[in-house]
Amino acid sequence: MNFNQLVRQAQQMQRKVNKLKKEFEEKVFDFSSQQDLITGKINGKLEIVELNISEQLLEKENKEMLQDLLAVTINENIKKIEKEKDDTLNGATNGVDVSAFL
Repeated sequence: MNFNQLVRQAQQMQRKVNKLKKEFEEKVFDFSSQQDLITGKINGKLEIVELNISEQLLEKENKEMLQDLLAVTINENIKKIEKEKDDTLNGATNGVDVSAFL
């Protein structure tokens, strides 16, 4: 394999990774807390696009519980989305580390 072929392959891989990254960023994931007290949607750019909070959590005495539940729920789902993104990109590149391209 000569250098030009290697460059072409790298460019093809870069285009494929960019396409997958764009598709992933447009993807929307549903999330929910235990007992579905908090539900919503978050996109692949890790932006919350919808958030629903149960009426029972909106009572004043539940403020601290609501804050804790929101943080836990969102952080758990961010980790799941990041793992799916990594798995998607690793599958497209056959495990080749392309982090320098991202």
